[in-house]
Formats: sequence, structure tokens, C-alpha cells
Amino acid sequence: MIKARVRFPGRTLGAMLIGLIVVVATAGVGGASAPGQGGNKGSLTMGSKNLPGAQVLGQVYGQALAKDGYQMSYKENLGTTEVVFAALQNGDIDLYPEYMNTVVQFLGGTGGADVTQVKSELDTLLQGKGIVATTPAPAVDVNGFYVTKKTASKYKLKTMSDLTKVAPKLTFGGPPECQDRPLCLGDTSQQLYALQFKEVKKLDTGGPVTVKALEDGNVQVAELFTGSSVIPKGTVLLKDDKGLQGADNPVVLVSESKNTPELDATLNKVSAKITTGQYRKMTLAVQNQKEDPFDVAKTFIKNNKLR
Repeated sequence: MIKARVRFPGRTLGAMLIGLIVVVATAGVGGASAPGQGGNKGSLTMGSKNLPGAQVLGQVYGQALAKDGYQMSYKENLGTTEVVFAALQNGDIDLYPEYMNTVVQFLGGTGGADVTQVKSELDTLLQGKGIVATTPAPAVDVNGFYVTKKTASKYKLKTMSDLTKVAPKLTFGGPPECQDRPLCLGDTSQQLYALQFKEVKKLDTGGPVTVKALEDGNVQVAELFTGSSVIPKGTVLLKDDKGLQGADNPVVLVSESKNTPELDATLNKVSAKITTGQYRKMTLAVQNQKEDPFDVAKTFIKNNKLR
């Protein structure tokens, strides 16, 4: 997920390999096998990235598979895409939840905003790697430009293109690095939307300072994350009508040797329930309320009657 914050910072190959050896050797402590959960369909090891949303997704998919008869173990919080994808290729894990546009770009693809196109590109890039990807979930966690309903009504704002015309009258608030990030207010954003605000306030990264500034009227436009920020009531997300943000929908990457139609069906059934709202609720519970990903996922499974 390439947003105003960096999802996978650069690192040397040596550091990546050392980190992989360490985390794979130690991962799973406190998150080993799910007790008393079937097992007649075989065993699977679920990995997860070092992000609250990714960790809870790993538990959601893992618990659903356990209820469906698989014996599950977990290697959680392994690291960035570089580390976890390598663990999957090496057979240290059997599957893990990933973000579609992020992994496409990691694999050298172009990505984009069209879900169907990006999924097709991902499938092509995975050919010959012994890995397959499930159907993407509806959820997406990307940069979102929010205004209050009052501001939207006053300036007739529905899309980002609508914002271009009135930006010189408005104050923007968002991450301190926003003007340097192509998916926030950087070069790519300016090429598409040419947003020139009256003032740009450097606040926080998708957090409470930006939310309060929007609620108090100190900024009229705020950049927040659609799937991992607290979204204030009475606000409107402006439609990204020119496709600036990528299709970073969750998918599950599965080792081809472990994949079956039955496994795929279970994962896709779970994915269909993971909307942006549901993803945000789970992520914030882990990220802000410090709840255990296992408990958050268990509640989601129960509420959505996933077996």
C-alpha cells in the first residue's frame, strides 16, 4: 500500500536475508496452532506482515480455515512485503494476506486503480513462482481526501476534479510529508488534479490531529486513510475520479502446492465480507485500542457467520 507513509522502506539484500532468518526462526511464539480447530483437511502455516491490518487479516483468514477443518499455525508480524513474500516462496509459510497494488509494484508491475486490471497483472506476475492469489476483498486502504458535508454542499464537491476548481479558497491538512508524496500532494497528484490550496497545514499522518482540525473547521480538506484512520461523522470522501490511488485491496497469496478449490472457496467467502468499513473497524481496534488481533478476528468471524 503506497500512501503518504512508507509501507516497505528500502533495505539491503543482506539485511533482508538476516531479518528473514531471525523472524522465521522466532515467529509464531504466542501465536502457534489454533487449539481444538479441526485438522482433518491438513495443516497450513499462515504468515502476516508487520502492520495491524495485515495481522488481523491473517487471523481472520486463519480462524475461518480452522473452522473449516484445517490445522492452523501462525508466523505473525514477520516484516514487510520483501520479507513475507520471500518466506512464502521459501516454504516457511503456506499463505499470507497481502495488498494487491503493493505486491504488484513490488514484483515490478505498474499497478493502477482498476481492480480487475491489477488482479490480472498480479496473476501474470505470479506465473512460474509457485504462488496464486485469491479474489480481492472489497476493502481498500488508501489516501482519501475528506471534506465536511457542509463544505461539500457549499462548493458542490463530489469528486477530486471538483476540488481542483475551489482549492485556492480552501485550507488543506494532512501528513507533514504529504507534498513530497506522489499519492498525496506530490508530483503525480498535481499532474492529475493540479491542487493549489490557499494553505497546506502539516499535521499528522492519518491521525487525531488532522481529524480534529477538520472537525473544528481549521482545515476544509483533510487527507486520511480510508481503511485505517478514524473517519469523522458528517464527512464526505471525494471520489478519486482520475484513479490516483491504487487498487490496494486485500488478497491472500497461497503456495500453489497447498492450493485447492475448497481452500480457495473458503478464502473467497471470507474476503467477500471484508469491506472497507469492516477492515477499518478491525484495524483501529488493534492499532488504537490495542486489542489482540486474535480476539478482533474471532468477533468478525462470529458476527459474519463464517462457519
